[in-house]
Amino acid sequence: MITQTLPIRDDSQTVYLQTYLLHNSREFQTDIQRPAVLICPGGGYQFTSDREAEPVALRFLAQGYHAFVLRYSVQTRFPQPMHDLAKAMSLVRAKAKEWLVDPDRIAVCGFSAGGHLGASLGVLWHEPWLSEPLGLDPEQLRPNALILGYAVIDSDLIDNTPTPQGPQGTLVGARDLIVRTVLGEPDQELKERYRLDRHVSSSTPPTFLWHTADDELVFAHNALRFATALADHKVPYELHIFGHGVHGLSLADETTDTEGRMLNPAAHVWTDLALRWLKEQFQKR
Repeated sequence: MITQTLPIRDDSQTVYLQTYLLHNSREFQTDIQRPAVLICPGGGYQFTSDREAEPVALRFLAQGYHAFVLRYSVQTRFPQPMHDLAKAMSLVRAKAKEWLVDPDRIAVCGFSAGGHLGASLGVLWHEPWLSEPLGLDPEQLRPNALILGYAVIDSDLIDNTPTPQGPQGTLVGARDLIVRTVLGEPDQELKERYRLDRHVSSSTPPTFLWHTADDELVFAHNALRFATALADHKVPYELHIFGHGVHGLSLADETTDTEGRMLNPAAHVWTDLALRWLKEQFQKR
């Protein structure tokens, strides 16, 4: 495995792309271009979770994918995190020949807020306000597939029970915290820009979604609404709503467990399901 840490923003050491590249063996599958997955960890736009980063990358790596983890901008306004992801996608495509990545088989895999970020690119990649400030061709930015785990699609569909998570431990709900962080005090037009199910179109990439029915933080309605929009626009998708499971399961097995709270034998099969689905999608190309 070849790992590198590549800066995404010149003015920040905390925004970078971590590569997990399979060696180009001279014994088998020599010089083949492999599919890739670009991972966006969750963290409520307050941080990027380690649990949804390297362990997920290694799971895909073991199945023959090159993997990348983006540590995007947090505690900052949109569209900066989107610019980070757009630059990362463009970088992977620019180095596709060097890294032996198939530029037409790059999936974005995001969790929670990282799922919101990945889905944002999936539905808004062609918008001039995203590509033009970066001097990039929109086609460089389009994911070839999305994998969304308990992703935020509509900020109104997040629990807003006040907890001491604001500055100096002030009481604030998760919904308000995220909205204030990424949008400030948004008007209705700005809120609508980031209600992602309303921007699904025939240009949205095929999408795999998974969620748990009793997620008490990011409600399962997020996945259901996005899947309905995909169906309305005849975009290929697969949706799995598992009956039970707390928010933030990641791989849902011992690899990413936290004190026994993140073990879920029913839901941990999502990786197998996603890999099968992704193989089917990429074989169509």
